[in-house]
Amino acid sequence: MAILIVEDDVTQNNVLAGFLQKEGFTTSQAYTIAQANELFTPEIQLVVLDLNLPDGTGLDFLQELRKHSNVLVIVLTALDDELTQLNVFDLKADEYVDKPVSPLIMTRRIQALMNRIYPQNDVVAIHGFLIDFSKYTVTTEDETLIPLTSTEFNIIKVLYENKTITLTREAIIESVWGWEYKNDIRILDPHIKNIRKKLCPEMIVTMKGIGYRFGA
Repeated sequence: MAILIVEDDVTQNNVLAGFLQKEGFTTSQAYTIAQANELFTPEIQLVVLDLNLPDGTGLDFLQELRKHSNVLVIVLTALDDELTQLNVFDLKADEYVDKPVSPLIMTRRIQALMNRIYPQNDVVAIHGFLIDFSKYTVTTEDETLIPLTSTEFNIIKVLYENKTITLTREAIIESVWGWEYKNDIRILDPHIKNIRKKLCPEMIVTMKGIGYRFGA
């Protein structure tokens, strides 16, 4: 699932992105309204939006966003006056969170909102395998357990949660290992190879020059 974080505080932006990536989310990070406009795509499923940005107010971005998208929006701001809150909800934000807030608590709130809006079946059947995302197991249809490592399973989970799009190698690495590993592109290759060997080559499709997608 793809999340856009619009927050001008680099540390707070990176920390929240790191927490979300460890939970299997794909994140894009913007520090200004201009960057947010560039990074927003129809694949984004939730926007975390700060109101005080260097090139304007997040309310202006939200107003323009609502002209063409009903994407989920969580407003994150230190402004807690009643007028600001009314303006936020008049512009159809889904939640309003006061700063400061723990990145762990923020991650849990995001998970709760996403799970409510985008409920997922914990067990899916594909290519003759049963993937249980709640138990972190993969079995054959005759209940033979396939020994996957936690990293291999997390790669499958990230690809499945974003099965409608192709993920870049960097996006997968950030989601599974964290943003600090995003430039270590070789870290992904042996795990992709092992998944294909343990399950089937069609489980993960290579999109040349772009990245990978789930082989539905």
